[in-house]
Amino acid sequence: MFCPKCGIEATADGRFCMACGAPLPEAGTVVGSTSLPRPQYVAVKRPRWVWVIFCFYLFSAAWVLLSFFLVYWGVVPLNPAQQAYLANLGILDFVATVGLTLLSFTAAVFLFCLQRTAVDLFAIALAYNLAFSLIHLLTTHWAQAFGGSGIVGASFGWCIPVAVLLYARRLAREGVLT
Repeated sequence: MFCPKCGIEATADGRFCMACGAPLPEAGTVVGSTSLPRPQYVAVKRPRWVWVIFCFYLFSAAWVLLSFFLVYWGVVPLNPAQQAYLANLGILDFVATVGLTLLSFTAAVFLFCLQRTAVDLFAIALAYNLAFSLIHLLTTHWAQAFGGSGIVGASFGWCIPVAVLLYARRLAREGVLT
């Protein structure tokens, strides 16, 4: 099927043209007797929220890595409870955090490239985040070290991936992700 407005080939199950955003006719609908020329190349216009999500995860990945270095070098002052908490963390905790960060960023890159794989990666990252956070909460003194603001931050940190996953699923259903 081709878009009746710009002539770009569209997916059969898509509701909107990925190039110009025009609504596509339902399957079996005759648009007209003239055929539109098919351009050789048209840049895909990404939805604004895809840009926002990509930039957010890019900033988040950089922030996680920077915060590790700042805490390690002692630039960020920590209270005694936070120092004790961080002293009890093992290399596996840091590797798991970096792994989650890279997995989330990879999902954002796939979303930026408008690939359907982003939905699966965001779902895996969300499950990983929830499992890791709950295990960490139960096995360490995380809540005591970081208090209410840390719990609010973690809750906010869980809401964002849920919202991003729901948005990516919607884009996949609408045929924006291929």
